[in-house]
Amino acid sequence: MKEYLAHIRRDESAEQSIRAHLLRVGDLMAAYAAGIGLSSTARLIGILHDLGKCTAEFAEYLDWCRKHPGDYSRRGEVDHATAGGQLLLQRYGTVGENERLTAQMAALVIFSHHSGLMNYLGEDGKSDFLRRVEKKEVPQPDLTYYYENVIAESKLDFLFQEAVREFSALDAKIVAHTTEGSEAYFFLWGMVHKLLLSMLVDADRLDSAEFELGEPLARVWEASVIWKDFADKLEQKIASFSMPHTPKEKKIAALRQEISDDCLRAAQHPSGVYRLSVPTGGGKTFASMRFALRHAQEHQKKRIIVVIPYTSIIDQNVREVRAVFQMDEAILEHHSNVIEEDAGEDTESMDVRRILTERWDVPVIFTTQVQFLNTLFADSNTPLRRLHSLRDSILIFDEIQTLPVRCTYLFNAAMNFLKNVCNVTAVLCTATQPPLARLDFPIETSERAELTSNTAELFEGFRRVQLENICVDGGVSVDEIAGTIVRSAEEIGDVLCIVNLTGQAHDLYTAVAERIPCSDRDIHVVHLSTKMCPAHRKEVLRVVREERRAHRDGSEERLICISTQLIEAGVDVSFPVVYRALAGFSSIAQAAGRCNRHGEMERGLVRLFALEHENLSRLPDIAEGRKIARDMLDRTAADEILSLGVMDDYFRRFYKGRSARDMRYPMKSTNTLFDLLSANEAGLQEAEEKGAEPDLWFTQAFRDAGSAFAVIDSHTEAVLVPYADGKDMIVTLDDRAFDRKSVSRQMKAAQQYMVNLFSYELKKLAGLGAVWRTESGVMALREEYYNEVFGVQTEEQGNTYCSI
Repeated sequence: MKEYLAHIRRDESAEQSIRAHLLRVGDLMAAYAAGIGLSSTARLIGILHDLGKCTAEFAEYLDWCRKHPGDYSRRGEVDHATAGGQLLLQRYGTVGENERLTAQMAALVIFSHHSGLMNYLGEDGKSDFLRRVEKKEVPQPDLTYYYENVIAESKLDFLFQEAVREFSALDAKIVAHTTEGSEAYFFLWGMVHKLLLSMLVDADRLDSAEFELGEPLARVWEASVIWKDFADKLEQKIASFSMPHTPKEKKIAALRQEISDDCLRAAQHPSGVYRLSVPTGGGKTFASMRFALRHAQEHQKKRIIVVIPYTSIIDQNVREVRAVFQMDEAILEHHSNVIEEDAGEDTESMDVRRILTERWDVPVIFTTQVQFLNTLFADSNTPLRRLHSLRDSILIFDEIQTLPVRCTYLFNAAMNFLKNVCNVTAVLCTATQPPLARLDFPIETSERAELTSNTAELFEGFRRVQLENICVDGGVSVDEIAGTIVRSAEEIGDVLCIVNLTGQAHDLYTAVAERIPCSDRDIHVVHLSTKMCPAHRKEVLRVVREERRAHRDGSEERLICISTQLIEAGVDVSFPVVYRALAGFSSIAQAAGRCNRHGEMERGLVRLFALEHENLSRLPDIAEGRKIARDMLDRTAADEILSLGVMDDYFRRFYKGRSARDMRYPMKSTNTLFDLLSANEAGLQEAEEKGAEPDLWFTQAFRDAGSAFAVIDSHTEAVLVPYADGKDMIVTLDDRAFDRKSVSRQMKAAQQYMVNLFSYELKKLAGLGAVWRTESGVMALREEYYNEVFGVQTEEQGNTYCSI
């Protein structure tokens, strides 16, 4: 009997049978899903997903590929992602209601495993799902071969009935947390679809990559052993903290210890959603990790994932954690995806670079808010692949107040799913807690949500700055505020200035630098923005910390640091003077946390100013926060901003001024992403107006929602820049003979030298010949377009050499 193949290794040294591939993917998926009671459903999907490869058409395609190595012109020509779903629906789709829904869910996941999750029902009222169900020109599988070599008919029937039982049990669990037929109900079931597709994509790509490389890639971690080892090391680190000098420093150190001890005690609490509400400088990094390590031991958690708004904080926090835990291979730093993520990726090309994009398979992960939200809501299967790694994990959200307003309800609903279905514990950390649990669609926090006690006393104890409002009507020019900053550096000490826009940071740095030669003081000025790669920012911050230590020890030199807001959320720097361009009170509080951070003096100085002609149209959340701050400062003293009562009033105004639509992720149409990912009433209405009555219980427009989703307004792509070791990495990754087996390690290392650029910036750079896609698929920047002060430059630069 002819043997059907799933893959042929690129060098033709090995073949993989369809039996081996389907059974391996089924085993992996069943293991992934065991903890949430969906192992039979997952196995069913796994052993059927590539049924279309049991066809003469696919066998002919593979034979052609063997005869035409390196020619991918026929890639995707043979549809092998439809047959498995159609078989499910034909065999079981009319047996009973739960059988029909189970078959539809499994079929949609199978249909979507190369293209991204498709629409049950689109915004336009048309069903991609039903079109695929009814598709005629599909290669017909050799079912005799399949039943004899992969799974017997009777065993397939039994497996499906087990899947139906699991569907019914999960439905009862979801109904226990929501009302059947409600928005929340359909949203949760939509997340189940995403979770199953995540498992399929990961298992499929992992098995394909292992076959291609001829070696296992998945590592088994002894989580319980690691948690104990890490917890012991962290306790040793905390016990070794040196005794501070000044009375203020001693008081702050005692308060930090109190916060940390509270977190350790709270780790006994059951899985749920908690808040860690502590002032800036309260030691959240180690306190939250102390909670997480003990909680992981108590509740057998598999992973600790720290979600951070800015890569600058990842650099700092990972450095601190690595130094304590001393097991680098168990800690992942995931800033961005080195390879561009496309919907409709085709793994049949055996492109190992794509197959090995980050899968979050280590015990401790530090990642960005953008990467986390993309994992939940982007339309590409590449980030979705990571979703199932969140099961049985602890999520620590640092500076949760930076969550984009439009993502609020999506985030709340997704966290409720992760808590109720995936056994996730979450900690929302910040000095300025947004009222996520008090909104119309709330996040479900635990009964004793606060990890610390005596919150009001903690905030009062950490008061260590004086705030001054120096805003004037119409704002000040860059030149005027530059002069003021230089005078403060001359008369008081080192100055940090934080502005809202990258262009402002560039112009203010230039204006300050022009004044320095005229000063009697020896002043060093540095710049920080997201146009600099992580390694570059890390080096600037190292210099800042070294100079600050030297200046505290009596050096007569002065330091001025001009930065965007990337420095204000959790970066461990401390200046005697901070200038902050007017923004929301939460941003001002975070900026104040970079002033007199450790109580080195009785009171630091924070000055608020407004720049003239500031255009925040692309940053609506910051614009709204600035507007409310300006209104409140008309009748509130600046020095009261940091009080809990005033901050609560600020957030009440901030969210009251946003409509429900604003928080449901509004689209250019009248719909919202939250609508499309739940009941999708708009799609149903469109279908009715077209005279259609789709036989669907689930109606989510997954593809339409995913296509519209972006954490930030414009699409970005990571570009490898020629800073320090980034130069050699560009050469390595542009070599046609680059080592495929080490590509995963190379991609991780390359993240330190990546800058995320907007589409319009890339287009401009491409027009200048400044960027190109390397042989490895990574986008790279030419050397003359990376500046040692500002990072990526999008203006034309003089060529220092000619390249052909």
